[in-house]
Amino acid sequence: MLKILNFIISLIFPRTCSLCGENISFKDNKNICDKCINTLPKLDGLVCHKCSLPLADGGATCSDCKETKNIYFKVLKSPFVYTDKIRVLIKKLKYSQRPFLAKDLSKLMTDFIIKENIDKNIDIIVPVPIHWNKGLMRGYNQASLLADWIAKELNKTFYSNALIRTKYTKPQFKLKKQQRAENLENMFAINKKYVDKIKHKNILLIDDIATTCSTANQCSKVLKENKAKQVIVVTLARASY
Repeated sequence: MLKILNFIISLIFPRTCSLCGENISFKDNKNICDKCINTLPKLDGLVCHKCSLPLADGGATCSDCKETKNIYFKVLKSPFVYTDKIRVLIKKLKYSQRPFLAKDLSKLMTDFIIKENIDKNIDIIVPVPIHWNKGLMRGYNQASLLADWIAKELNKTFYSNALIRTKYTKPQFKLKKQQRAENLENMFAINKKYVDKIKHKNILLIDDIATTCSTANQCSKVLKENKAKQVIVVTLARASY
């Protein structure tokens, strides 16, 4: 009966791909068609072994990771480059009231996490937080939506509010690299309810984009200072800035 109802609904309100607009079968239960998924810009080739920044000139480590004294995450990885179709999808997820895209995008992240064997080394999944005011205006935290779906797929413990953002700041994309780091100084804190729960645990930190990695590093710093064993960061996309 439910299948028949879904079929009738699909005829009246056909599901379309959020990228190309083509119709998607109601059986697929997707919001992005396979053709578009297969053409998403994958992050491959030469990348920094620490932060996954694409390296045009080769080498193992980017200049930022060489020069930065304190990097608190073990590694940051991403399946895609922040360009073209991925950029469009992330903007739609964040700014166009399309939280349903988190399920589709989290599936791509989960597949990547399994492929990279990251899932075998994590105990807890935590999202990068946004300020409550921004969450109120947007209606959701896109990183939390992604992390929640990933945790369900991997059957891992998910703490949506283990990290909190203590101040409302300027959007990071409007700032230069040094300004980003300064903008985030003392910006994150541990929710006291979770202090004991993260101790000696391997944490998977989830976000949508990594640009300079300042956000990921500051969150990792707070987690490590509160006795987390290690922090691995996975973002949907990595900017090449």
